[in-house]
Formats: sequence, structure tokens, C-alpha cells
Amino acid sequence: MAQQQYNKSKKKFIDRREAKSADIKRALTHRARLRKNYFKLLKDEGLEEHSKDKQESEDESSDEEGHSEDEETETRESKLAKSKPASFAERAAIAKQRKAEKRQERLSKIQEKLTNVARQEKIRELKKKELSQKNKRGQPVMGPRINNLLEKIKKNNE
Repeated sequence: MAQQQYNKSKKKFIDRREAKSADIKRALTHRARLRKNYFKLLKDEGLEEHSKDKQESEDESSDEEGHSEDEETETRESKLAKSKPASFAERAAIAKQRKAEKRQERLSKIQEKLTNVARQEKIRELKKKELSQKNKRGQPVMGPRINNLLEKIKKNNE
């Protein structure tokens, strides 16, 4: 009886190699299912998938139509130019250009915010100066205060 209790407390032996291979199989089937669903969605939405088989069939159909070889190479080159840049350097240049555009956009937004903040600060300073005016006896001048209240009422009504 004591030996049965001893065996129950032991953990079951797990072969790590088998567990790893099972994980890999699970991941591969998951990826395959995702791809299948993705292409199914593309087909449902009317978009075509770009695979090597379709490109080969398009090349064969263009041969049957009687186009010259120069036209075929031009169309292939234009397709490649539209789909992906030919070299790594071109892709890097495009990425660099996009980053520069984003940076310029961000900087212009920041500059615009700073100008708005400075303008609002000037407006606040002028209002403060206007509202803090005093007459000869040290009493506040009521004209600018009343005008300020009227402006607030007009803004609320609009």
C-alpha cells in the first residue's frame, strides 16, 4: 500500500521530443488552416490570389494570342514593377522615403500645435491685461468685464 502511494505522487514521464514534434505539427496545421481561410475570403470578395500557377497560365495564354516577345517582356516588367520593386536597394529607398514623409508630417503637426499654443497664450495674456485694468481709485474697470461676459454668452448661444 505504501508503494502505491509512492507511485501516485510521481509525475508522469513526458518525452520532450514527442511533445515538441506534436507542437510543431499543431502549429503547421494551424497555419495551413489560416492560409486556406484567407484565400477563401479573397475568393469570396472577388480578389484573386497571386500564385505562380496563375502567372504561368497567364504567360501561356499570352503566347497563344500572338503577342510579340517584346510586348510580353514589357508586360511582365510592368507587372513586377507594380507588385514589388526589383531590388533590395529600391525597397530600402521607398521605405526611407515613406519614413521621411511620416517624419515631415509629424513635425508639421507639432509645429502647428506649437503655433496654436503660442496664439492662445497671447490671447489669454491680452484678456488678462484687459480684465485687470483699474481706475484711479483702484476699482476694476467694468467695461471690459461686461464685454467678456457678452462674448461668452454669444459663444454659448451659437
